[in-house]
Amino acid sequence: MSRRVPEAAPLVGLVLAFAFGLFGLLFSPNHLGTLLVSALILYPFVAFGIVRSESPEDVFVPDYVLAAGFLASAPVFLYGIVIQRALFGSLVALVVGVPPALYHARFGESVNPLSPDGSLAAGLLGTVGLLAYATVSDLLAGSAAAAILGAAAVDYRRQRGGPIDRRTRTIALVGCLGGGLLAFGALAAAGRSTEGLAIGGVLVVIGAFVAAGAEMA
Repeated sequence: MSRRVPEAAPLVGLVLAFAFGLFGLLFSPNHLGTLLVSALILYPFVAFGIVRSESPEDVFVPDYVLAAGFLASAPVFLYGIVIQRALFGSLVALVVGVPPALYHARFGESVNPLSPDGSLAAGLLGTVGLLAYATVSDLLAGSAAAAILGAAAVDYRRQRGGPIDRRTRTIALVGCLGGGLLAFGALAAAGRSTEGLAIGGVLVVIGAFVAAGAEMA
């Protein structure tokens, strides 16, 4: 009788991602783009292995996964700064590092010195910083990175802190939705409607994610 081997799926993904990454690093000057696509190839296979595993924390040890995510994402972020593509580097680093962090939040013991609410506040503050920088640099990469960071901060808060209480939810919703409308109005009035739409849209999406996360908790 056959036995499911969930770790086989990530191994397949790793082989495919490594092959693509090696080819891209050798023949393409866009190393960050190559790493981004490699991560997008790998993670669906990893997610399949986690979902199919009866006890994923035994197969994919949370502390090791978190360490691997950090060791992979930190150099990517620094590389983006070195080549003066900080926002795109941030986007790729978040794509690489956020899934391991959220996996650890679900299955591992917390190693975060911040409280869940403090982590949410820090994540939303970082989101605002990315959006502000995006208006003077790479709008698309900055908006995408901000959306990932904001959504991850909300999900982390929900996993570590339980249901989002009414006060925290109200503050986050007012900040995201009100900030999104203000950003859109101010930038549109300044003749920068594209930036306003992108930034307002990101904040509105995060606000909706806060509401949805509260209901699902």
